[in-house]
Amino acid sequence: MTRLALAGWGMDGIADDVLLVTVELVANAVKIGEVFHLTLSRQAGGVLVEVSDSSEAAPERQRCSFDRVDGRGLLLVEACSKDWGWRLEATGGKTVWAYLAIGEVGPCSALAEPRSPADVTAAGPS
Repeated sequence: MTRLALAGWGMDGIADDVLLVTVELVANAVKIGEVFHLTLSRQAGGVLVEVSDSSEAAPERQRCSFDRVDGRGLLLVEACSKDWGWRLEATGGKTVWAYLAIGEVGPCSALAEPRSPADVTAAGPS
């Protein structure tokens, strides 16, 4: 569905990044075990991905660690997106959103240079 929407909007160039962000946000919502709602919106110069669920708990960005198999979802969302955030909904629950701009750096390039040394935990002895 996501790839078809992007193709229809002529945004195939950012499809891989949008798919990665969508999968990560949906996976976080599924972990709660509740029903979620996904919205993709064409924006001037990009795409807005929004995933709503019934939890009011703030999304928690984990520090990257080489000895864990999970916890990188929001780091990937941050790396692939121009901006991201979340909001509580008046009807209950929350929405986590990410804006991806056409022509922005993709995930491989963004992850090659961490935004802050504190974002990466080194594995093994120093």
